[in-house]
Amino acid sequence: MDIPKSFTEKLIAIANNETVSIGLFKSKQSKDLLDIFLSENILQKSKKRNSFIVYSNNIEQLGNFLRERYGIINLEKYHQLLINPNSTKSESAQIASNSKVKETKVYTGFFIRTYSNIEGELNGNKLNLKTVKGSSLFISDFRDLIIPKNVIIVGIENPETFYLIDNYKHLFEDFNPLFLLRFNNKAFIEWLQLIPNKYLHFGDFDLSAIAIYILEYRNKIDSKRCNYFTPKNIEDLIYNSKNYSDYVKQLNDPKVKGLDFENYTEVKYLATIIKKYRKTIEQEVLMKPNAS
Repeated sequence: MDIPKSFTEKLIAIANNETVSIGLFKSKQSKDLLDIFLSENILQKSKKRNSFIVYSNNIEQLGNFLRERYGIINLEKYHQLLINPNSTKSESAQIASNSKVKETKVYTGFFIRTYSNIEGELNGNKLNLKTVKGSSLFISDFRDLIIPKNVIIVGIENPETFYLIDNYKHLFEDFNPLFLLRFNNKAFIEWLQLIPNKYLHFGDFDLSAIAIYILEYRNKIDSKRCNYFTPKNIEDLIYNSKNYSDYVKQLNDPKVKGLDFENYTEVKYLATIIKKYRKTIEQEVLMKPNAS
């Protein structure tokens, strides 16, 4: 996931020892990026009056993270690069570790993690995919990643959920899961098209999330091996939800408007329940905070 201009501007303020209101991270991309920075403890947040502020208690650590994860050597010059369409490759190379930062993604691949002992193979070499809590593996040579056929790929959209997946372990006790967080490229789809493994989508329980599953996953790989994770008590959870606003907003989502959920067996019931109660819930309601 690249860092856009708006997020860069906030990082510059934070790097100058300023605080930024969490409400200024408005777009989905900014919120997803903020989740990554907070979960990695690169940025911190604290309550101020009726809201939260975001800041850094270690500016050097922030700089190291930007350089190592995103290839950004100089944050302010990187911002100038984004707003200057006439910047050259030579200038880009001095600012970011990839001289094609303006033209291509910094990385091609995706993140995976699992708490299971899954023996895979990468470029002909054996690789144990088990990750310790708080870590993940970035797979760049994904075309050469081979995993056992009995492993179920669990796709996650939310970075915070991905990094806290141990807190959802109780939901996946009946099978051997490998959790995948897609990066800002199409590598995840290409890999899913190459392998025979079953795919389970773990998203929020709302119409927009279901639409993302259908359009970006189910319709691009073999639909017979795809499913959407839905807890057995989903109707009770949605019935007791207080979240009406997201349901109303999502009725205007172009992705939602263009779909007839009745045509997709695995999500038909979930969509029906959401429409029945006109409410939604986020996957965080399923989390066990103190899971080990």
